[in-house]
Amino acid sequence: EEIEINMKTDTAILEDSIQETIDPWNYWVFNVGSDANIEIEELSSDINIGGDININRITDKWKISLSGRIDERLRKTIQKVPRVDDNGDPVLDGEGNQIIDEVTNNFDVSEFGFNHQLVKSISPQWSYGYDIAGRQNTRLNYQFQTSFRPAVEYNFFPESVQNTRFLRMNYGIELRNNQYVEETISGVLKETRVLHSLRTSLGLNKRWGTLEVGYRLRNYLDDFSSWSTGLNIRADVRVTGNLSFYVRAEGNYVKDQIYLASGDFTEQDILSGRVTLPSAYIIDTRFGFNYRFGSNLNNFINRRFFGRANFVGTD
Repeated sequence: EEIEINMKTDTAILEDSIQETIDPWNYWVFNVGSDANIEIEELSSDINIGGDININRITDKWKISLSGRIDERLRKTIQKVPRVDDNGDPVLDGEGNQIIDEVTNNFDVSEFGFNHQLVKSISPQWSYGYDIAGRQNTRLNYQFQTSFRPAVEYNFFPESVQNTRFLRMNYGIELRNNQYVEETISGVLKETRVLHSLRTSLGLNKRWGTLEVGYRLRNYLDDFSSWSTGLNIRADVRVTGNLSFYVRAEGNYVKDQIYLASGDFTEQDILSGRVTLPSAYIIDTRFGFNYRFGSNLNNFINRRFFGRANFVGTD
């Protein structure tokens, strides 16, 4: 009777280990998402539909990210207009009351933007990098805006727990070039401004999903009276392995609405939502779905500069 003994050498074990960790996606991950917001009032209704795509490659040393977003705003308003004749006199019904006509108006406003981010980790706590962004938002009077923001960031949690939670502080100086649709309250159609901002972000990764909270404070370097601050929270709940549902809420106290258009606005401009009126605060809520595919090794590591994407209002 023959007895055969098979033993794996250290080299064979190492080869199997390497094969198990080979990533066909080379750490690239793709996220496709969509969200919606519906508001209905007696004389108006708003349907906001948005979609975004994010492509990133994250390792323990580098983070590369490309993203784009488009929003479509469909608004319907109903105006109650008293009926008059050719002489300007009221037209009355059989009971002697002036006839009121309802005029329906439909408006469609499109917005889009893109962002590129590159981050280098120089230690478990410290990293540096930049954001490049561009967007068109005629509701905020931007024909087009481009920005460049180099920044440094510090993580307060040790490296051993960074896959499950992080607390980061990010400081950057941003150069913005704004081209406006209408002349602003400062009397310009285009300008380049410099501002600086401080952001903190707390993230928790659980079996059910993720929870993220962000805070931001910023002001323009040439005018310290132009500043704003904001707080947001976002929760992603896993539905399946790659599909998740998310909800987010954001509030901003603003004193830096330099983009406001000057001049008088018609009733149609205001009703259509095509212009932004002065406001001391801005609140935004969204919900939607996100589908993720790509590398399974690119999960929660190196969440550098993550707070930038959270603020979607006027940032």
